[in-house]
Formats: sequence, structure tokens, C-alpha cells
Amino acid sequence: MAMTLESSAHTSVQTRIKAMTAKDSDQNSTEQHPPADAFLSPLTINEKADPIGPSASHNGKRCGDKGVLAMPIEEYLALLDWTARQSVPGKCGCTPSDLPPVLSRLGLDSKTWCELVRDFGKLFCHVAGRPEHVDTIRSHRTHRRFYLRRRARELFAAT
Repeated sequence: MAMTLESSAHTSVQTRIKAMTAKDSDQNSTEQHPPADAFLSPLTINEKADPIGPSASHNGKRCGDKGVLAMPIEEYLALLDWTARQSVPGKCGCTPSDLPPVLSRLGLDSKTWCELVRDFGKLFCHVAGRPEHVDTIRSHRTHRRFYLRRRARELFAAT
């Protein structure tokens, strides 16, 4: 078990943090190195401009070139830190008494978010998201609507 996000070996968040810190320290350097997280899909997606569906990598060094979350890396890290504090009993530090802004913007309370994270594999099969978004997309192969479990619908209906 890692005590911090930075020390969580073999995770994408550790790789993204290393790339962020290297970028900050390399700004004065003349050498150009590829970022440590170059093999990862970009984090931030532009929901209004990016196309729906998969976006294969143009250079072949990663699975896709499209982002995965509609939030900047700083908010993503804050959300991960907050979630880790909720999920790991006995961890140093205390849980914030008020909800972080990112959860408020997502329209989720802490109990709902923790259940979504804990049971993610049980709640979502092929796609994940709010029911109103999942219901609007179809499978590229079969053109059928994606199935969303009842409990996932209930969690989002409560928010």
C-alpha cells in the first residue's frame, strides 16, 4: 500500500505526476525528452469538440489520442487524493468535512462516489457514465443500446 499518490508504484497517476514535475523542472533546460506519460492516453477530453467513439493513436505509441475525463490533471489528482482518504481506513490525514468542488460539479455526494469507485466493475460492463449519456450511444458493431445496470441508474438518479 502506498501512502501517497506519488509513491503508488506502477500506476498511471504516478507516471502523470512524474511527467508534471519533470515538465516544471525542464522548462529551463534546452534538451527535449518525451514526457514520461507519453504512452498514456491524454487525461482531459473536450466534450464539445472531440468526436464520440474511439480515437486511435496517430503515432502508434499508445492506444488512443482522445482524453478520458472532462477535468484538468489538477482536479483529477485532487479527486484521487480525496477518494484515497475515503477508501483507506487508518490512513494519515483527515477527510475534508466539506465536499471538494469537483464532486459538486459532477453532481455526486461522497457516499455515491465511493460506491461508484468501489463497485465500478459490477456497475458498468462495456461503457460507463450517466444514464442519459449512455442511453444516447449505440454499439459500433451491433448498433444496439448499451446496457446499464439498475443500481448504476439508481445511484445517478439520487444525485
